[in-house]
Order: sequence, then C-alpha cells, then structure tokens
Amino acid sequence: MYRGWAVLGLLLLSAPLKAADLSWRPEGAADIPTVLTPARLRQPQSEVPASVTVIDRALIEASGARELYQVLRLVPGMVAVKADGNVPTVAYHGTLARDTRRMLVLVDGRSVYQPGFARVLWNDIPVDLNDVERIEVTRGPNAAAYGANAFTGIINIITRHPQDMPGGSVMLRGGNNGVRDARLTDVQHWTGGGVRTTVARRADEGYDKPFRGREIRDAKVVETLDVRLAHELNRRDTVEVMFGGARSDVERLEDSALLSFADVYGAPDETSRSAFAQARWQRVFSPDHALKVQVYGQHSDGNLRTELCPLDIRTGTVGPGGALLYSREMRELFEALGRDTNMTVLAAATGADPAVNQRYNTLVNSGAGPFCHRLAQDVTEQRVDLEIEDTLRLHERVRLVTGGSLRRDYARSDALLDGDATNHIRALFGNLELIPLNSLHFNLGGYWQWDQINNGRFSPRVAAIWRPAPGHGVRLVYSEAVRNVDLYEEKGNTALRPGLLPASYAADTAGLLGWDDPQLFVTQTSAGDLKPERIRSREVGYFGRAGAFELDVRVFDESLRDLISQPTNPFRFEANNDTRVTQRGWESQLAWRPHPRHLLRGTYARRHGEAPIVAETRLFARHMSSMLWRYDFMDGWMFSSSYYLGRQYDDFTYEQVNAQLVRRQRLGRHEVSMAGTVEHNISGDSIVFRRNDYLDRSRYWLSATLHF
Repeated sequence: MYRGWAVLGLLLLSAPLKAADLSWRPEGAADIPTVLTPARLRQPQSEVPASVTVIDRALIEASGARELYQVLRLVPGMVAVKADGNVPTVAYHGTLARDTRRMLVLVDGRSVYQPGFARVLWNDIPVDLNDVERIEVTRGPNAAAYGANAFTGIINIITRHPQDMPGGSVMLRGGNNGVRDARLTDVQHWTGGGVRTTVARRADEGYDKPFRGREIRDAKVVETLDVRLAHELNRRDTVEVMFGGARSDVERLEDSALLSFADVYGAPDETSRSAFAQARWQRVFSPDHALKVQVYGQHSDGNLRTELCPLDIRTGTVGPGGALLYSREMRELFEALGRDTNMTVLAAATGADPAVNQRYNTLVNSGAGPFCHRLAQDVTEQRVDLEIEDTLRLHERVRLVTGGSLRRDYARSDALLDGDATNHIRALFGNLELIPLNSLHFNLGGYWQWDQINNGRFSPRVAAIWRPAPGHGVRLVYSEAVRNVDLYEEKGNTALRPGLLPASYAADTAGLLGWDDPQLFVTQTSAGDLKPERIRSREVGYFGRAGAFELDVRVFDESLRDLISQPTNPFRFEANNDTRVTQRGWESQLAWRPHPRHLLRGTYARRHGEAPIVAETRLFARHMSSMLWRYDFMDGWMFSSSYYLGRQYDDFTYEQVNAQLVRRQRLGRHEVSMAGTVEHNISGDSIVFRRNDYLDRSRYWLSATLHF
C-alpha cells in the first residue's frame, strides 16, 4: 500500500505545474459528469444513488491496455487479472477465483451475462477497446435497476456512436509473449446517421514459464466483428441496429480429474463461437417524456475437446481394461455405492463386484485394444430479450422511469445437462427521483422478477443524497440483490460420452461395454433445490469536485448469504447454499487536472471480510490501489504511466507498473499514430495461482495506426 502511494507522490512532485485552485466553485456544477447506469436516469454523478466509476476515452488511452478487461484495474475494489493465462477474471470485491458469476456486464444496454452457466466470457465480448466511448461501473448491488445478477455491481460498456467518429482506421500491434493484434474499422456517414464496422484479432501466449516440468498451455486467438448503425428518422425518433460476433480458440491444461484415470495424448483445446443482433428504437415525445424499446438475441457455442486413453484400474497401464470405466456395470456399481468415486474404483480394482469383474474379463480377452477416444464438453447458450423503458418528468422535482421485460434463456449440453433446459423470465422495474429541497434528493427503486426456476423475487434500493453545495453529494444507500440459480445449477445432469471410438468398439458397443450409449461411470445430478444467492448492502458515500479535484469515497458493509461456493463440475457437484461472506471497508478515487495537459488519478480500496472456504478468499485482496498519470507534453505526443497493487491474491502480491509513449502525426488528410507500451511485474509473484508466471517479468508491444 505505502509503495503505491509513494509512486503517486512522485508523480505529483515531478509535474512542474501551477498550483491548483482549491476554492469551492458552485458554478462549476455544470461540469460534473453525468451517468445513466445506477438508476436508468441521466443524473450528475453527485446525485446518483450509488458509487460510480467512469472510465472515459482519456483514461482508456492513458491505460495502454490491450484488452477490455485491463482498463477495469482503474476501478477501486475491482479484480481484473488472468486467473488462467487466456481467460480474464473480472470481479468487484472478488469472490470465486474463476466463476465470476456475481456481476452483470452490459454492452450498449445488452446483457452479456451468459444464461445457462452464469458467467461473463470476456474473451467473447465482440467489442474492441478502441470502439469504447466510456465505461460506467456501479460499485455495489444494482439489481434494483437491472434485476437479478447485478449482484455485487454492474459494468456498463458504452461504445462510440458512428457520428462521433470522424473516420476509420487500421492498426497493427506486435510484441513479446506472442502478442499479435490487428484491427480494421470503417466508418460511413450520411445525413442523420452513420455506421461503424470493426473487425479485430488478438493473440498472445498467456503465461509461459514452465510449471512442474511442463509447458503451460494457455495461448489464445480471439477474432471479433462489431457493427453499430444509428439513424435519426425524424426529430423525435431514433433507430439503432447492432450486430456482430466473436470466435476464440484457447489452449487448456489437462483436467486433474482426467489425469487421475487416463493418459491424455491430445492436449485439450476449447473453441467458442458467438453472435448477437440488437435493435433499439427511442421516441422523444417532449422534453419531459421519452420511450425506449429494445430487443436483442444472442447465441454462443462452446466446445472443450480432449483426446485420451483411459488406464486399466488394475494394471495402471493403457489397454482394453481401461474401457471398463465406460461400462454399464461400472455405472451401476457407482450408483449402488452412493456415487462415491473412490469406493467405486476400489471395488472395481479388487474385483469385489461380480458383474464388474465379468465385464473386465470380457474386455481384456476381447483383443479390442486400447479404448482411446475423444471426450467433448459442449455448451450452447441462447437468449432473446424484449425490454420497454419509459422515462417521465412528472414535476420539475419528480422524475420516474418504469418498464418491463420478457426474456427466454436456453441452454443445451449433452455433457453437462444431458439435453437442454429453458427458462422464461418476466420483470417489472421502476425508479423514482424526488427532490423535496434543493439540497436533498431521494431515490426509490425496485425490480420485480419472476422465472420458472427462482419464482418471484424483488430487489429494492433506497437512497438519500444531501447536496451541501453544487457538485457535491453525500449519499446514504441501502440495497438488496439476488444472484439467480442458473440452468446448470438447477438442472445439471452430467453424461461424459466418448467420441471417435476405435473401430472395434464402435462395431460392438453393446457387446463390449454393456450398452449402446456408453458414458463415463462418474455422473452428477443437481438436486434442484438451490435458492438464489442474496446480498444486503449499506453504504455511506461522497462525491464532489473542487476546482481541478474530483473525489469519490465509499464506505460499505455487505452481507452475502446463501452462496453457492462448492464445486459444480462433472466429477464433483456439491452445490448447496451453506456459505456466508461478510465484507466491509472503504474505497476512494481521486482525479486531479492541475493543467489541461496533465491528468493524475489514484484509487485505493481496503476490504475486511470473513469467508469460510478458500474458494471465496483467493481474490480477497485486503489492499488494492492504482495510480495513473497522463501527460500530453507536446502537440501530438502523449506519455502515460500507471501502477497497480493487489495484496493477498491467494497469498500472492500483484504489483505492476506500466509506461506508454504515443506519437500522432498528420499526413495530409490522414493521421498516423505510433505507440510503445511496457508492462513490468514488480513483485515477481505468481498471479493468483502458483503456475501463473512469465519467463520475462516485462512485456512490451509496439503498435501503428493509420486513421483515414
């Protein structure tokens, strides 16, 4: 913590700037940034019923980030790391190191929270960082505005409007660690509208330091398409159409559960393909009344493939006896022994069960050879959503936003659901803003949601904001939220089927394995009795701007209960609602523009908490901070540096410093920009898990962009 603040101090002292004006200037309230996310109402940040971090274009450019998730390190209390070398982890007040399913993420009002398996796939969000106009992060539960799953917070990614982009661009980037990126953006304008089209590719090698004598398989390639079209039909009506998709190919490490009974000869690879289409119509009836209708659909397919040869549980070698693990008799023994994997393997290995012993002899004497095959875990997820939102000013001191939505979620997985599952959701929401006095604001919000799995749930929020001066607000907020049980948690039914069977087994499956539909003997089934996770949050906060300073402080006390923290995978499905987590602490973010060419920004978060199991503590950083300095020191030149600290990520310290130099040069009607970026791991620690290390503690890349 102290080193981080020392870095900020050095940045401040190193800037040869004029003294800032510390006087209160009420007339400056007009410069307070406005945000939309917390209450679905456009409000000055000093008057919103929540703590909000706004990451604008200036911060995005200064961060030097390659990927979308990296800029979220600028949010106090936000974990944004790669817990796996090719799968980003983003979580506010991080819980569950990999399954970050307690935060909602929106892109232009469309939820990218996956419906079947409660997750956000950051690799597959089809948005290039260059196309992001701003990111609004609500720190704290926001289910009162956006429903279940806006549990610990919400990230709202707002892309650049086509009419706000003067032209297109092409970018190439390369560096160590296998960084090979490219982007092409085309922008077309016409009277009243425009369209932006971006095709992008990102690739890198993840963590590359050998772990326990073997290479880390965590390289990735991600390709995205994103199209946004906007057109003003007339003075009242605006229509937007957005569509796109992503495809990613990532390397995976062998599952430790598979290695316990099989020899993996074809290292696992995971592919993902996704697409979406979205349309939005907005009508402004008057300055006091507006209506918005939005509909979108999205589809994703994922497949994890591993090629293996099961081991003979009696000899420990590859051979026909390994096929016993996929026999009908082995499954029946597993069920008879209460689905105890260890007891089942022991009984089969010792020949204690006559039926299993007979099947083993049949396989060994068949002359069929090793039972080598492909094991695939397939996942298909779909969502269709229709939402209507109405905003009305009832009085100069009263505003009301109301609306409702209908949604259909669908998931299919032969491996994890043994078929498909569907959930229908309907919701009503509202938020009322009351201003009884110029210095006192109230926000009352709530979201009622019903679905076939979780039944009816209501998430309320009550907030009072006292404005001692224009541009300054002290807020008191109480809110509740739920994280709904997803389709897999409710209807999980695993069935790992072998594919690409050897010819001898494919010709006589029933004769050799005892059934026509062979499956691994281990199976897991959800009891279907889980309850939604719940959170109660209390916060006291302040936002204010004084001269060139802007400060936000949040003090929070949160209680999370009925948490589903236990493993939910094909080998262990132990989900229950027995876990509780309590957390309290404070966060701050300070921005200072002492001169038009300088931007200084720092954040700090201190969190105390109690959690009963290690899965909820790996990302439980007690101290987190970030510092950033942007200096536009000459026309066309920009230098930025940043520092990030997270203490006690699974007993490791995450400490990194970045530096970036950018040069922009006009060439006739075009512009060329060159950028060089360096990231350096100061602490040298692993990142979250022991295997997450780079061979070189410094990573760097160079990029060139032509704007046309």
